[in-house]
Amino acid sequence: MKIRIITGLVAAAVPVSALVFLQYPLLGFILVPFAALGAYEICHVAGMKNKPMIAAATIMAALVPSVVEYGLLGRLRLPLYPVLLGYFLLLVALMLARFKETRFSHLLYALLASLAFPGTLAAILLLRDLFKAPDGAFIEQNLAAFFLFFAFCCAWLTDVFAYFVGVNFGKHKLCPSISPKKSVEGAAGALVLTPLANAGFAAMFNAFFLTDYRINLLAVGLLSVPVCVASMLGDLTASTLKRSYGVKDFGRLFPGHGGVIDRCDSFTFVAPVLLAVMQLAQVYAPGLFYRAAA
Repeated sequence: MKIRIITGLVAAAVPVSALVFLQYPLLGFILVPFAALGAYEICHVAGMKNKPMIAAATIMAALVPSVVEYGLLGRLRLPLYPVLLGYFLLLVALMLARFKETRFSHLLYALLASLAFPGTLAAILLLRDLFKAPDGAFIEQNLAAFFLFFAFCCAWLTDVFAYFVGVNFGKHKLCPSISPKKSVEGAAGALVLTPLANAGFAAMFNAFFLTDYRINLLAVGLLSVPVCVASMLGDLTASTLKRSYGVKDFGRLFPGHGGVIDRCDSFTFVAPVLLAVMQLAQVYAPGLFYRAAA
């Protein structure tokens, strides 16, 4: 338990860095090693032996956060579709070149590892950019910081509340064939307690950190529910992959916690779902989650 706590605190340096370097063009660079390591872990767990394909997937994963953060495709005047098509054809060629050691499913895992997972991390950058004006300045930096903080809290608190409620009150298994320790009571507790905690954090930001905008506490509380569900789905999806290949953890980077994917599994669906909801709200319901202070 002591090792898990210490490692958890070290791992917390990543989201803390995301908040500290929010306004600087360093966040994409910070995410690069985690995207690359996560991609490698997925390829490794899937039993891929095709080293050129693993290398291509790892390199592409490392590029995704940088492409989003620094607009590399725009700077190089490269359209997105030809780049993705070229990458896909490269993976196909690598699969065919070493077909004896490569399954067709490995091609799909390479795409998952190199585009879907780093795309999750890139969603952090896109979520941050929702709070920028056309000139690139934040409409209010602490407002962007709150919604990033909100994303991390939904992933963490869902895990924490589900665990403690499940340990003390859990009687009915949620998905016994995938994750035997998870309970219906734990999930229900997380869906009640996490929105309350997030509404409390929003009230704290309104009182102490925001000047020009105010967060809608009720809307943030309600938003927590689908985002918490997304957190659980991410956790169960990673557990399904591990059980399919008979492994306990994706890696050993974090002692007591596993690898990058083990630490980010709950977050893999959180950032994209939150980004999608916020984008829709900006178009169809502006002012739903936050509005200018009176």
